[in-house]
Amino acid sequence: MRGRSPRWRWLVAGGGALLAMAGVGAALAWSLIFDSVLASHLALVPNSRSYQSWLAPNVPLYFEVYLFNWTNADMFPMEKPNLEQLGPYRFLEKRQHVNVTWHRNNGTLGFRTLHSWHFDPTSNGTLEDNITTLNAIAASAVYRSRFWGFFQQKGLSMGLALFGQQMAVSRLAGELLFEGYEDPLLEFAKTLPPSTTGGAPQVDRFGWFYERNNSLDIDGYMEVTTGEHGGTLPGQIVRWNHNYRLPYYSGNCGQLLGSAGEFMPRNLTEESELLMFSPDLCRTVVMDYMDSGVHNGLQYHKYGITARSFDNSTFSSENTCFCNGACEWSGVMNVSACRFGSPAFISLPHFLHGDPQLRDLVTGMDPDPEKHSFYFAVEPRLGVPVDVSGRFQLNLYLEANPHVALYEHVPKMLFPILWVQQRVIIDDAIVAELLMVRSVLDWGGIVCAGAALAFAIIATVASCCSNTKKRKYSKPCDLFKTCDKLKDDAELKLNSM
Repeated sequence: MRGRSPRWRWLVAGGGALLAMAGVGAALAWSLIFDSVLASHLALVPNSRSYQSWLAPNVPLYFEVYLFNWTNADMFPMEKPNLEQLGPYRFLEKRQHVNVTWHRNNGTLGFRTLHSWHFDPTSNGTLEDNITTLNAIAASAVYRSRFWGFFQQKGLSMGLALFGQQMAVSRLAGELLFEGYEDPLLEFAKTLPPSTTGGAPQVDRFGWFYERNNSLDIDGYMEVTTGEHGGTLPGQIVRWNHNYRLPYYSGNCGQLLGSAGEFMPRNLTEESELLMFSPDLCRTVVMDYMDSGVHNGLQYHKYGITARSFDNSTFSSENTCFCNGACEWSGVMNVSACRFGSPAFISLPHFLHGDPQLRDLVTGMDPDPEKHSFYFAVEPRLGVPVDVSGRFQLNLYLEANPHVALYEHVPKMLFPILWVQQRVIIDDAIVAELLMVRSVLDWGGIVCAGAALAFAIIATVASCCSNTKKRKYSKPCDLFKTCDKLKDDAELKLNSM
């Protein structure tokens, strides 16, 4: 019909208006939409990409060990130990999460981790290198005896002499690490009650990583969140060895908190802290913001272990409950409680951030933040680690025991044994994928706003056109003809009157 707008114009106007409103809504809520989609992709649920990558990580992981060679052991304790760093002894580490059990009712899954290590010939040294180090077996025996009675300690003293125990031992690097070595004191320990050995399992050889290769018991049983429930992150520790709390510490120190190592929080800022649970330390470690940088075009925030992380309550009383016995120096962590009462203390390599006295009691320590820091460099918005460097040093606690001849004149100190490094840097392909995802996050809202504006313009144009009616054009001559016709009609009516 004449004077009416075509129906398609109304459809275009209405559809454009609806799409414009949808675009505005998407632009305003883009961050929430993106987080929801990202969370669904990161959730540890069957058949998800994140779960498959977590199940058997394919990122190369190298485990590097630096051993301290004791060059003047025959002069101890008259001279302070002189330590020479050897290594790294490099191993290719492979991990696989196995025995996975799902707890869909509370959004968690339980698992164990299978570790395997293979020696890398690119190491700076061979497993046949001869290393002189502190006799850890004798040191552990003396440490456990510190609360024994006089006659028991004298018995230990005679036993150490009987079995030919010395302050130092010289062994091959491979024996000190994964292969282990035999010692008559280990056989004797099998005859002692568990209360004497601290409940340590009976072994026939000793090595710092003996029986850890291809073992399921290194990290123990762990239960983490899947991230499938709203507001939860994947990979956050819930239970460890079937415990909801750490049995070694009281108060807040016994809480199980933080990431199990693979998944980090999103939307990190310079004020944020990273909480990571470490089975080797039997505790949650707090990492503070260090600095920011760019890795292959991808921005990151770096969080690391600082002076307060292993503070002995010098800086913060919150760490008092971690002392759990000897807590002489700041910058070290007493882990003897979760290591069957052995005199094990953990620090950063070369006592970085540690009490200066620790370095004064030995020679050969040269802490360097660039070489010895423990840190996670994380893309702050996505929460994806781009550069990880895990570094710890193992030290043994020594102190004089007047009833044990071997330790009668030993100074109170921490003796450095070795330090380890695990370094992971994501490859260029993953960086490119993360850059694309970040571009979607940064520009998605702008694109939605631009689309909303375009649809609004289309709707406005269609609406204006539909409200404009076409007028019929009359020629001048037609107007005159119409007027003459009206005049003639009027004259006929007058003549008929």
